[in-house]
Amino acid sequence: MKVIKRIKENNIANVYIAENSEGKQFEFVESIQPPLTIKQKWVLILSTLYGCPVGCKFCDAGGDYHGKLSFDELMFQIEYLINQRFPDKYVDSDKFKIQFARMGEPSFNSNVLDVLEAIPNTFSMKSFVPSLSTIAPHGTDNFFDRLIEIKKRLFPRDFQLQFSLHSTNENQRDELIPVK
Repeated sequence: MKVIKRIKENNIANVYIAENSEGKQFEFVESIQPPLTIKQKWVLILSTLYGCPVGCKFCDAGGDYHGKLSFDELMFQIEYLINQRFPDKYVDSDKFKIQFARMGEPSFNSNVLDVLEAIPNTFSMKSFVPSLSTIAPHGTDNFFDRLIEIKKRLFPRDFQLQFSLHSTNENQRDELIPVK
């Protein structure tokens, strides 16, 4: 696995394009929240799928789905960014957040849960807030049951779960997000 391109906008975010040994590509991002520095707040935004099978009308990742990222591909995104900013492997940010929200619906990939379980034993961090952004599609109950168990066991204080509704109008939401 290798990074093949970096789109640099250091004032806000850097987007990275990676490629696996089969030539499949995915992107991941590091960002800050101006005027805060990386020391104050650093956010990693990870892809979980190669594209997405849902096809939400507002999303660029839909319509070209090619499978799930592996555990190693998910970890690569985190390791690569940590190694770039914190070569001693200790993330010294007051608020360090990893958000599963870039390309793909995270609840379609159980490797996300394995990564969440691995993070506390793999990385040294001053603080950590895991974050998952989802449309909570029908049929993913097992994913969310396990997510709740992991959250209670490993992240009882700091965890963000974001639901992407995109409209309070049910008909409009069904048009924007074409799954139950």
